Amino acid sequence: MKIAAITDEISKDLAYALDVLGREEIRHIDLRGVWGGNVIDLSDAEAEEADRLIEDGGFTVVAISTPIGKTQITDDFAPEVARFQRALELAQRFGASYIRVFSFYATAEEAALYREEALTRLRTLCEMAQPLGITLAHENEEGGFCAWRPEECLAFHQALPNNFRALFEPCSFTVMNYDPYTEALPLLRPYLAYVHVRDTLRGTTHYGVVGEGDVRWTDILTDLKHHHFQGYLTLEPHLGWQNYAGLTDEVRTSNFQRAAAALRVALSAIV
Repeated sequence: MKIAAITDEISKDLAYALDVLGREEIRHIDLRGVWGGNVIDLSDAEAEEADRLIEDGGFTVVAISTPIGKTQITDDFAPEVARFQRALELAQRFGASYIRVFSFYATAEEAALYREEALTRLRTLCEMAQPLGITLAHENEEGGFCAWRPEECLAFHQALPNNFRALFEPCSFTVMNYDPYTEALPLLRPYLAYVHVRDTLRGTTHYGVVGEGDVRWTDILTDLKHHHFQGYLTLEPHLGWQNYAGLTDEVRTSNFQRAAAALRVALSAIV
């Protein structure tokens, strides 16, 4: 298992974030917020500059974290296809294997009514990505999507092509009062792409570092090790998220360093 990080958990200033990550000896990154906007909003010139910074620093881009699928299932799909095309272009430029996606906003009633529409849309995106060797990483963000419960996510993976994989977010399951270790991981393990790492108390969004909440990280990490998971553990600590916009880069850096240290301690303890 390899540690990765979402750069804007430290700063949206990419150069600053990469400097911190270099000192933390974390060389695998996920691009989400870069210079004030989402990665898919980068101009060609900005993407070129980002690529230069990444290459000069010796980093590998694991994924680009897009908001694709964070639109209403009843919205016109054409703009989302256009945004995804841009995501594919950027994934190729950065050498990213994964593009993070979601399963479209929906009420419970809409999720049932438009299930096939959601699958059709995601299948279209998979077909666009497949010739390029790019995989869609579906994040199980809590509530309000066509697929966010463990069994719903499983059904989507069973119905969609092999390049639709699971971005396993155990914290989101914990927020919604599931036990991710017993109720989600056994279902989604065969489809895992990579894992988001943060902790929380059950039923809350009081985020903390590994070991400060109810996510059962020791059990999850032990399970992943025993099943020979070789993917990425991507730090997304979200510390202080209630006032996230007000945090300075220095505070975010300190928070991130605490989260990275906690994950390393947990990894060193598993057998």
